[in-house]
Amino acid sequence: MPIKDNFILKEIAGEYVIIPISNKNLDTTKLFNVNETGAFIFKKLKENKTVEEIKDLMKKEYDAEDEELLNDINYFIDLLKKKGIYNENWFKRLKTFNGWSF
Repeated sequence: MPIKDNFILKEIAGEYVIIPISNKNLDTTKLFNVNETGAFIFKKLKENKTVEEIKDLMKKEYDAEDEELLNDINYFIDLLKKKGIYNENWFKRLKTFNGWSF
């Protein structure tokens, strides 16, 4: 999955927070607050949705153009990469799943 396994999303007092887990303990020193849109994108990435699928789902919820939605999704993914939350090798592994190349 594109989100590393050791990160979870929690809603705390009406705020969304991405929390790293190490050795089955919450690591509260590296919390990452996100807004409702970021939480939506995070959840969909955890479900292995593609950027295009996430854009289509967001299009149903938000009155925005495709380009704006794609920019928002890609910006959020870039933030996740900088925080070490996004598994950049996921897509490379997916492309060679079970010895098949896509």
